[in-house]
Amino acid sequence: MSRQLCVAIALFTLASLATLAACEKKEPAPADAGDKPTTAATPSQPAPVAAATPPALDIDSLPVEEEFEAEAEKDLTLANLNAKLDELDKEISAP
Repeated sequence: MSRQLCVAIALFTLASLATLAACEKKEPAPADAGDKPTTAATPSQPAPVAAATPPALDIDSLPVEEEFEAEAEKDLTLANLNAKLDELDKEISAP
């Protein structure tokens, strides 16, 4: 593997891991039951749930790693590697 390809894969992996870490589900703090009595009325019948249909997805149209390799080899150089990494960090940490 070429050095640029290794760097591109490392950047992609880093971005993926950072995205997964940012998606961590946070549990709400449990409320104390003795603080206040609940006055909310419970519904007599639950609302009907619509059947979930999966979205139509054309798997052949999804981009794959090989499609990004050529672009990464052109865009990433040793001179701009740190700048590209900082750019990815800003993009990931943006709200």
